[in-house]
Amino acid sequence: MSNHSLVVDLYQLTMGQVYFKYKRNTQASFNLFIRSPRRPFYVACGIDDALQALENFKFTQADIDYLRSLGMFDEAFLKYLESFRFKGTVWAVSEPEIIFAPEPILRVTADIVEAQIVESTLLNKINLATTLATKAARVVLSAKGKGVYDFSLRRTQGIEGALACAKYSYMVGVKGTSFCLAGKIYKIPVVGTMAHSYVMSFDREVESFLNFAKEFPTKTVLLIDTYDVKKGALSAIRVAKFLKRRGIDLVGIRLDSGDLGRDARYLRELLDKEGFIDVIIFASGNLDEYKIKKLVEEKAPIDAFGVGTNMGCSSDLPFTDVIYKLGEIKEKGSSFIPAMKLSEGKTTYPGRKQIFREFDKEGKMIGDWLGLDNETSKGKKLFRKVMEKGKRIYREKNLEEKKKIFLQKLSSVPSYLKEIDSSSSYPVRITKKLLNLTTTLTEQIKKRIEEKVVFLDIDTQVDFLDKKGALYVPGGDKIIRNLKLLTKFAFQKNILILSSQDTHRKDDPEFKEFPPHCIKNTKGYKKIKDTLLKKYKIISFRKIYSPQELRKIKDCYPQIILEKNILNLFSNPNTLNLLEIMFPEKVVVYGVVTEYCVKEAVEGLLKNDFKVILVEDAIKEISKKEKDKLFSIWKKRGVEFTTTKKILKELGDIK
Repeated sequence: MSNHSLVVDLYQLTMGQVYFKYKRNTQASFNLFIRSPRRPFYVACGIDDALQALENFKFTQADIDYLRSLGMFDEAFLKYLESFRFKGTVWAVSEPEIIFAPEPILRVTADIVEAQIVESTLLNKINLATTLATKAARVVLSAKGKGVYDFSLRRTQGIEGALACAKYSYMVGVKGTSFCLAGKIYKIPVVGTMAHSYVMSFDREVESFLNFAKEFPTKTVLLIDTYDVKKGALSAIRVAKFLKRRGIDLVGIRLDSGDLGRDARYLRELLDKEGFIDVIIFASGNLDEYKIKKLVEEKAPIDAFGVGTNMGCSSDLPFTDVIYKLGEIKEKGSSFIPAMKLSEGKTTYPGRKQIFREFDKEGKMIGDWLGLDNETSKGKKLFRKVMEKGKRIYREKNLEEKKKIFLQKLSSVPSYLKEIDSSSSYPVRITKKLLNLTTTLTEQIKKRIEEKVVFLDIDTQVDFLDKKGALYVPGGDKIIRNLKLLTKFAFQKNILILSSQDTHRKDDPEFKEFPPHCIKNTKGYKKIKDTLLKKYKIISFRKIYSPQELRKIKDCYPQIILEKNILNLFSNPNTLNLLEIMFPEKVVVYGVVTEYCVKEAVEGLLKNDFKVILVEDAIKEISKKEKDKLFSIWKKRGVEFTTTKKILKELGDIK
């Protein structure tokens, strides 16, 4: 399959549209690695296939039409997909490579949309290849130098699975395959003899053997267990003598069922007695590394093994737990920021990483270090840049070269890891620099995921709180101390303060109901100094700010003052947009006047499903009766009531 455009999970495209809209020009690095060790070692393969898929990745018009038919995607995003190409950078280990969890096999650095969309293609390619190569390597190791052949075609999950098994098993030491297409594509030696159905199609077993030997005299391996192993062996001996008289040697005899060890010993004794010491015994039939290991340990005189289902499907572990996780992210104009996952049992290491492998004097692997890409450590670096701007920057080695390289690498693997039942683990240590980054980032992330709290300071202005103010709230001056405590606390704990500010012209309609107050640029309009930070941003109700502008303001200012010319804070068109951008779990409300502007703010927050906490000793009412009535209604609607002392204590752990 040359076009991998729709080899994606839907969520990569849904995330892609969000990234396209809200994180344009954002770069990200993703690490592809094995999460949990289930094998003593893994053989990392499929890298070259994955990189080829990246080079060819594009969406056809038919793909775009299909995605449009789902009714989920914006036309702007679909237009982007029409010209989509992967243009990122990739680092990887060299295929094939001995690898361990949690060492990265591959790292992608690209525009976040690109890096996310190619995730499933990369995982699919590397999971299949690594799973099959690792299983085949174990089978080859169990045979202790005896030949192993791939017989998996009929049981693999599809043609791609069969091709992958033939290719990657050959790369790690399997000598040939029964799969002709794999032989053609990859130039792998093909092998094969006969099936039981062939023997059964003739009246006499010996006739089936003889006719086959006549057609393929130099390739004959006779399957002798269709009816009876001992009688089949005698028939094979007769055919061997027939060939011998013509100067041709029988290649071998194959066992496919029964007690392979016992039958092989019987056959070897019979063949040697008859002078056929060079005729090999070939065994097949639901073999795997465990059965082969047992046969070899029992010294069964079997010369080669045909392994099908268990190798082609990696039956005991049919997948490798490869994952693809964000390691760092870079917004436009900023530096890369490390990222990590903290889920229980699924924590990842942050940043761009490098593998450093140490060897002893005899060239045996003694341990790996997993560290950051920009640090130095003892050992050989395994990660290298393999793709730049979406194009490979190296010459891919052919299958024979890769096979030779793997056998050299396998010779450096400690003997304890080559044991099929090994319970020992290879040391993969984390460098101090990576550990320190992980610890620091863990603490930072824990702070990030704490409940988001916003303080909402309502109309704490001179005209309301100063006894000489134009619309003084009786007793308002007595809450100033608590207002000061809340303001100071918010600043120290990096809690954003949203402040409403009555902002009137001299002829505002509101003055028909209330005396003139908070006229812009007058003393009474100003916030009292106790609730005003040195750095703040005033947002007028006469201008609608874009989401991008509001995000920037939120990130730059510890206090945002929202002007209004009527009681309701939400009359400023930017108020709700700003709250939705911040999306706080809790809004702590205080200020004046309880039954007017505070009431409008609380009602607006409840209407938009925000959790409200009202600081009772930092608000002031004109009518106690009206205040008590409002409090009763709000309690039923879920508003929490607290005091300045309690809320400061509750939020005291926020850093």
